[in-house]
Amino acid sequence: MGYSYLFNCRTCQYSQKLYEGWGFMVHDQTVNSVLDSTQFNLHYKTRKKIQELAQWHDELQIKTEYKIYRCHRCLQISDKLVVQVSEKGEVLHETQFKCANCNTRLKHTNIHRLKFAICPRCKSKRFEKSKELMLWN
Repeated sequence: MGYSYLFNCRTCQYSQKLYEGWGFMVHDQTVNSVLDSTQFNLHYKTRKKIQELAQWHDELQIKTEYKIYRCHRCLQISDKLVVQVSEKGEVLHETQFKCANCNTRLKHTNIHRLKFAICPRCKSKRFEKSKELMLWN
């Protein structure tokens, strides 16, 4: 089950919806179902890594989940589709992300403890979670 959150800027009124969790289309998958699916917009490096691992491992499982990240340098937030590849409980690969603005490595953030972020439009520090919208599946 997933959650969606609405963030609004109190300066310029920009709003952004962010998703967290897994749902109907985002769940544990086999390698072929992920690589063949048009539902997943995988980064080319992630796709290549999955293909490489599949050559050496027969029982790969892929877990996908949306997580919310915050850049600790420029304080902008975003949601990302995290792909974790494992075999028999051992994690072989997990996607890592960099900030599109400053190229700093992103870290997963606890959305409930987040006090503010920077508005992507006007760069104000008044970009705040206004409400939890819904559970999505």
